[in-house]
Amino acid sequence: MTARWQAALGFALTGCELRLAEPGRPDPQALVEALGAVGWPASRVGEHARGRAADESAWPHPVPAELREGCGAAQLAAALRATRELLQLTTLEVRPPSGRLRLNPDEERLMREVPPHHGS
Repeated sequence: MTARWQAALGFALTGCELRLAEPGRPDPQALVEALGAVGWPASRVGEHARGRAADESAWPHPVPAELREGCGAAQLAAALRATRELLQLTTLEVRPPSGRLRLNPDEERLMREVPPHHGS
């Protein structure tokens, strides 16, 4: 059995087993084009990913063993990362840096404590 790279990657992104042309190797650019052709353009994949994140559900989807068969784990992860970059989905949410927080009295006391062997 030959590896079903595009089907495995497509499942990871959409949660659906899609009929996609299989070039015999991972091809992120061809996958993005094929997903668009079957109704999963980048905008829909992004919407799906953000919806899963909002529900605190796993995304990318875990790929079933039968779809991963013949696909090396490291190659699959690298191809998924490259495809996410093409879809501009490397991060789903960009947050500003968090501000400094004031320590409460207990935390301040703990910060002042020094172990006996410290020498201070």
